[in-house]
Amino acid sequence: MWFKTRLDRCWRVAATGFCFSFFFAGGLLQSLLVFPVIYALPGAKDKKARRVRSLQQRTFAGFVQLMQLFGLIRVTLHNSELLAQSPGCLVVANHPTLIDVVILFAKLPQANCVVKGELWRNRYLKGVMRAAGFISNDSGERLLRGCQQALSRDEAVLIFPEGSRTAAGKAPSFKRGFANIAVRTGAPILTTFITCNPLTLTKGAPWYRIPPRRAEINIYFAELLQPQTLVDDFEDKPRAARLLTRHLESYFEEGLKRYG
Repeated sequence: MWFKTRLDRCWRVAATGFCFSFFFAGGLLQSLLVFPVIYALPGAKDKKARRVRSLQQRTFAGFVQLMQLFGLIRVTLHNSELLAQSPGCLVVANHPTLIDVVILFAKLPQANCVVKGELWRNRYLKGVMRAAGFISNDSGERLLRGCQQALSRDEAVLIFPEGSRTAAGKAPSFKRGFANIAVRTGAPILTTFITCNPLTLTKGAPWYRIPPRRAEINIYFAELLQPQTLVDDFEDKPRAARLLTRHLESYFEEGLKRYG
């Protein structure tokens, strides 16, 4: 029994390492070999970035399928009919695991994504970030401008308002940047709850610290909210952003109790 458990863990660690090696190597190879070809073809820069994002969605979907094939995770979507309404919306989600963004981006039609500035400096991923026209959160002005442009093109903008993965057992704590975008653009908010049991690929944990069994990841697309209806005095943008941040923190805290 002990030997079987040990063997299973070794296999799962090796499979996880293989999946992430595939992911990062694929990103590097695409940056070197595929994206230059896409950008050499005729067309506007926005159209080229859209082609790259479309390729990335298929790549991300393949990565998720590979992890499921190896029995590392199982992903279940709930209320996925709301995805048809996501273009032109801010898709706001909690962030328990490392692969949340990969799963959601693979599923969203016409998707764009707000990405941490440090990923733009990652040697394996920076080429993907630039070629895909993802939105950096390095500065508030750049973040707002990027989201405004993406929403004007009717793209779904995926954003994690916590800014980083949630530490296990802690209530969500949102940064105000997402709320500032919501009040300044008036874009609808598609609220999305992610649960993972047992937890895997959490904040501060190395990739090889995996659970003893397959992680069940459930994604609940909850509802479309209009930011103008959630707070008073919506014309006072700084105040509205503060109120919206607090409102959605409470909303997500209660929702995670319900879905979790």
